[in-house]
Amino acid sequence: MTSLQRWLLRLIYWVFIGFAALSIHGSFSFLLLNTILAYIPIELSFWLTKRRSALLFWLIAVIWLLFYPNAPYLMTDLFHLSLLKPYGINGLLRFDLPMWRDFAYLVGPMLVSVLVGTYSVDQIALEIQRRLHLAKLPWGRSLISGGLFLFASIGVYVGRFLRLHSIYLLITPQYIIKQLIEMWSEKMFAFVLIIWGLQLLFYLVWRWTLAAANDQTK
Repeated sequence: MTSLQRWLLRLIYWVFIGFAALSIHGSFSFLLLNTILAYIPIELSFWLTKRRSALLFWLIAVIWLLFYPNAPYLMTDLFHLSLLKPYGINGLLRFDLPMWRDFAYLVGPMLVSVLVGTYSVDQIALEIQRRLHLAKLPWGRSLISGGLFLFASIGVYVGRFLRLHSIYLLITPQYIIKQLIEMWSEKMFAFVLIIWGLQLLFYLVWRWTLAAANDQTK
C-alpha cells in the first residue's frame, strides 16, 4: 500500500468518524466507538514495516494484536440491521431512503475494516515470517495469518458476549483475566470457528485476487 493510499484511507475513516460524531445518534450511536476501535489496528498496521527496529516492531505488533479483533467485530454489528425493521406488512423490503442510509452506515465501515484488516494481516504475517526467518516453512505466511485470525475470532467473542473492549486491558486487567479464564465452552468454540471461517474466506479471496493480478501483469 502506497503512502497516498494510506492517507486516503485515513481520510475516509476520519470523515466517517466526524460524520458519525455529528449526525449519528440514538440506536446507531455505537457506530462511532466501534469504528474508532476498528481504525486503531488499521493505523498501527501502517507502522509495522521492515524499517522498524525489532523492539519497536514487536511492541507495536502486540498492541496491534490486542486491538485487531475490533475490525472483524464489525461483522457482528450487522445484526443491528434488525433495528431498521426492513420488512413492510406485505413481507417485502421497504423502499425507505432513511432506512437504506442507515444500512449504508452499518455496512460501509464493516466492509472497509474487514477488507483492509485482511490486507494488514497478510502483510504483517509476511513481515513476521521474514523477521522469524520462517521462509522455508511450508505455507508459513498463511499459517501465521490463520493464527492471527484465530486470535481475532476469540477477541470477537470476548467483545460481543463478554462486552469487553480492548481498552479495558489498560484499565482493569485483573477483571478481564478472570473473565477470560471462565469463558471457555463448546458453544464458545463453535462461535470462534464460525468467525474464523469467515475471516479465512476473506483471506482466501484476497490471496486469490492478488495471485490473479500478478498473473495478469506477467
